[in-house]
Amino acid sequence: EKAALDHWYCIGASTGITATPKRDRLLGHDLTLHRDAGGKVIVTEVAGDGTAFPVRERYDCVWTTLGAPERDVVDIPEGEESDRRKVLCGTVAVNASGLRIIENFLDMAHFPFVHTDILGSEPHTEVLHYTTEIRRDVDEVWATNCQFFQPKAAVSAEGGIMTQYMYRVSTPFVTLL
Repeated sequence: EKAALDHWYCIGASTGITATPKRDRLLGHDLTLHRDAGGKVIVTEVAGDGTAFPVRERYDCVWTTLGAPERDVVDIPEGEESDRRKVLCGTVAVNASGLRIIENFLDMAHFPFVHTDILGSEPHTEVLHYTTEIRRDVDEVWATNCQFFQPKAAVSAEGGIMTQYMYRVSTPFVTLL
């Protein structure tokens, strides 16, 4: 689907891309990533003609697109703060539909049953009302005022608290918490 190709996708941590080529897969396309002699990240399709895809390095990550996006990489103002601590957790391969993964990420109702005693717990299973809106100024869907009981919101937590969430869906396959 061309519409899926015309977006930016994070394909790894900047520090993980070296002069040694590595393979990755994006939307069914096998890619090769490496840095050239000048340190620039090069992304090409394994079965392609060697033409490089566009690349952006932002938020200590490498982003690429297989199409022609109308806008730049998703704006994450906090990611530009010099004193912000970024924790790059790597990737996890999941054999599932990308849209199903996004749906699962946005679904707070599963917290008590799947992430028991971490993100949720019984009998605290109610998803409270929250606000959703289409933000035309940034062309995103936002869910704000999301709250859910977390029995252990931090390692040092002594008890449960109502945790506040804000979700942003910036493209069909890119969401932020």
